[in-house]
Amino acid sequence: MSLIKSEYAEEFAVVFAWVSALVPWSVTAAIGSIQGGSLVQIHAPFVVVRFLFDIDVPGPNPLVMLPWESISFYAGAPGPIPFVLYTASTCVIALALLLTLAMWGLEDQVAAARFDEVRAVGGLLLVSAVLLTLSAAVLTLGVPVDAVVSTSFVGVVIPVGLLLQYVFAYVLLTVDRAPA
Repeated sequence: MSLIKSEYAEEFAVVFAWVSALVPWSVTAAIGSIQGGSLVQIHAPFVVVRFLFDIDVPGPNPLVMLPWESISFYAGAPGPIPFVLYTASTCVIALALLLTLAMWGLEDQVAAARFDEVRAVGGLLLVSAVLLTLSAAVLTLGVPVDAVVSTSFVGVVIPVGLLLQYVFAYVLLTVDRAPA
């Protein structure tokens, strides 16, 4: 069953990819559990923003980082694994955005290609969602392997945009692309 009409599939693919790139995939909140203060961290596809409340730390507050910068920033705890997965997901989202730009700017060439660009965007969103799910799982649970440095992240990980990516991927992968 298709949730969108075939003639609008390309437009929905573009909108879904851009919404996935702009909506934070998760928000982490730790209220009152860090030195009596609170932490709110927003993980958007291309930026991490950390807010600390009632906690004195050296450095900027809020702290703004690119996903690949968070790998080294969190190398100690919770460890780099969730942020490596997050960075890989960012690269996949970037590929989806590039494909949508090609769909818009090189419409005839992309339409003549040997692949369905709508399903390609849906597949990229699905890959991104799976990577982000693994990242959220590692942030929440840690990795129970002695050789791997990873602990659970303080607070609750709320998967805001992650759920949207699964919905978008499902819609794009199940659209009826048969010629009318």
